[in-house]
Amino acid sequence: MGGLVFTGGPDPLYTPRMPPAVYQHAKAACHAALQQLFEHVATPIEGPEKPDFGDLDFLVYSSTADLQSVQWRDDVRAALGAVGCVSQQPHTGSFAIYWPEGVPDERETPGVTQQRYIQVDVHVCASPETLRWSVFKNDHGDLWNLLGSTIRPFGLTVDHEALYVRIAEIEKLDKKKAKVRLTSDPDTVLRFLGLDLARWKRPFATMRETYEYAATCRFFWVKPESSSEGGADGGSDADEDRIGGEFTRKDLKSNDRQRMSKRPMFNRWINEFIPACREQHRFTDRQIDRDGTLEEAFAQFGVRETYDARVLEFRKKRQAETIWKDVIKAAVPTEGIAPMFRGGAANGLKKIILQGDESFDVVPSEPLKNEDGLFDEDAVRRFAEANWEKVGDIVFKKNHERMLEKLKKDAERKHEKEASVV
Repeated sequence: MGGLVFTGGPDPLYTPRMPPAVYQHAKAACHAALQQLFEHVATPIEGPEKPDFGDLDFLVYSSTADLQSVQWRDDVRAALGAVGCVSQQPHTGSFAIYWPEGVPDERETPGVTQQRYIQVDVHVCASPETLRWSVFKNDHGDLWNLLGSTIRPFGLTVDHEALYVRIAEIEKLDKKKAKVRLTSDPDTVLRFLGLDLARWKRPFATMRETYEYAATCRFFWVKPESSSEGGADGGSDADEDRIGGEFTRKDLKSNDRQRMSKRPMFNRWINEFIPACREQHRFTDRQIDRDGTLEEAFAQFGVRETYDARVLEFRKKRQAETIWKDVIKAAVPTEGIAPMFRGGAANGLKKIILQGDESFDVVPSEPLKNEDGLFDEDAVRRFAEANWEKVGDIVFKKNHERMLEKLKKDAERKHEKEASVV
């Protein structure tokens, strides 16, 4: 929250940004206090070149923590000696603690006596594995902005839960269903990306160090200025998903442009590091493409069956929409047919073909689907064109019978009501 949670309201607290010495002192003290309450306590590795810090972030886990109770927050407040607590979610809490005394602070203004506080954010994770992943995803500040944009063109995505491979056929229409989970183990992710595990676990002193490390990712490459080659997935230059070293600044997506304005590390990566690499002809050889990445994901993580099943499910759903709109409805003539009859015939065919309704006693003379469960559109068209009138008659008869039954029941209710009045 950037240390701003307690700065509003009727009783605001002064939570200035912390210089590194104050930050490190407060972090160590809070870590020790939280270890008395939780089995696992961790903080992400700080990003490089930070002159100051807005708050302290802790990720914790305890097998006994009851997130439905306020008790864990009361315990943390007491352990930290906090003077205030704000929480909007059962698993999170922001705590205001006193600024430590006696810690060298070169920013301290002589004569200023306003009491200072520090905001401490505590997030209780659901499991040790979730904690480990959350720390990993937040290590080194904005490093994952660099890596995420690098692996995105190859069909890979990392979010707050895991590493995924995306299904190209689905991703533009349904981003959630397009994601096939690969792993939530940080070490496995680093190995798959070709990054050094030991180096990850130490802070980077400068942004330059961070960039050089990110560039060792085996998916990073810099498209030469004169190259006319397509994107990382073999697509056209209009592919909006490409970034990293492949595009110039004008090709950034809107969310990347927002990161440029808000994230100095990402800004310098795009504006300085990648152009310098292009100028120096560094990292110009692409090691793999999107198809190759997918095959490696299948081999390492065993997700081919899940991937193929998701694709087939998507195709069935999309085809059902097409069959209804472009085949079934198109098979019923529009001229010389009453709209009600036409609608009944089309809906009846839809129930028979798409829903497997056997109540019409109209059975296709040939299979309408192949062995994968996808429709043979030509067979569907032949069936619809040959049977629309018969189905329309059946629907018309059923609707007529339902209408007569309704009229009969209405008359009986009316008769019963009149009899009860008498």
